[in-house]
Amino acid sequence: MYNRPARLVDRGSNFGVRRVPVADTNLEGGSQRLETARAIETVLAGNKPPWRPKVAGYVALFLGPIAGAFVVAVSFRKMGQPQKAQQTVFYTLLLCIAFLIPFLLGIPADAPIKKIILLAVEGAGYSVFPSIIRQDYVKWKALNPGVKPRNDYASIGWGVLGALTYFAIAALILAFRR
Repeated sequence: MYNRPARLVDRGSNFGVRRVPVADTNLEGGSQRLETARAIETVLAGNKPPWRPKVAGYVALFLGPIAGAFVVAVSFRKMGQPQKAQQTVFYTLLLCIAFLIPFLLGIPADAPIKKIILLAVEGAGYSVFPSIIRQDYVKWKALNPGVKPRNDYASIGWGVLGALTYFAIAALILAFRR
């Protein structure tokens, strides 16, 4: 019908479509192409932006340290730093195993200190994981000023996976207790 492609226009969180005239180069008359605003090209191309640093802290607080590490790792990968992502997950897994072995095997199950230690570990994750990623996030944000960070709730899947991994490691450690 129209020989104009649709153009995506950024209006805050709502996107409108505007038709733009283009020369018809297709014999079938289907020269429609999508023109995007510069700020969201990264998102539409399949490269999702990272989460804000505080998201990793909240996930670590509510779902455990491995969950926070997974969120940080995904954010590092989205910023183009797979080496830091791999290191974050590796060292977090290593520290969690080193923490869980004496915690589960050495401290009696009914000891009241266990709850305090668990709360301290969750609080440490809340402060450590945002600090790990903050500097790289600020650099990424400076290079991509128009791109908004991902929705915080999109990190829940990685958080649940991290919590399941944490419980699986704890179950494996408890299985060797007998």
